[in-house]
Amino acid sequence: MFLDPALSFLLAYHPVIAVTVFSVIVLIIINVFYRILMNQADAKQLKEKTKELNKQMRVLQKEGKREESNKLLSEVMRENSRLMRMTMKPMLVSFIIVIILLPWLSEAYGDRIVTFENDAGKFSFRSVEYQVLKSGQLITVNGQETCSAPCAQKFGDSFLEITKESDNIKFAPVVAMLPVQLPVIGNNLGWLGWYILVSVPVVVFTRKLMRIYA
Repeated sequence: MFLDPALSFLLAYHPVIAVTVFSVIVLIIINVFYRILMNQADAKQLKEKTKELNKQMRVLQKEGKREESNKLLSEVMRENSRLMRMTMKPMLVSFIIVIILLPWLSEAYGDRIVTFENDAGKFSFRSVEYQVLKSGQLITVNGQETCSAPCAQKFGDSFLEITKESDNIKFAPVVAMLPVQLPVIGNNLGWLGWYILVSVPVVVFTRKLMRIYA
């Protein structure tokens, strides 16, 4: 990919570190555009005003003053709409950045589908090529690692989950192994799951650090 010269250094690190650093880089770039394309003073003022209006609205609701409360609700919605309009341009830029950068991560740590000819195939992962042999459910990689699909094997410092898909074999890199089971996704996360999990605290931290009020 055209991004390899800039990002290929990440492949030298464990996938957890690589995806985390990638996430930080992407989110810092996005937040720089939020900082540039939004008037942060106006955004801060709008958020503070909305917070105060919400506080007043709750007081009026407790006092049973529905009409006055509804007026404040309309004002809150109007201020939220203004803030939303302010964020449209940086949101569009963020979307473009993600579309450009995220495919590199998918290519680096996404699933490998191995097709076979005479029960032999190959795949590449983190700049290393692996030769795969198939004999029924048995999968042999580079003449050494053998398991019966579905299974998981360690390749270097990475685990790959191995499953059959029709006549093909899927090698799914496990980027992070969590100590607890999460609903739906379990404890083995691929690149996308780990990217999303890391992005939440990174967004909060970088926005506080850069004083972004979107």
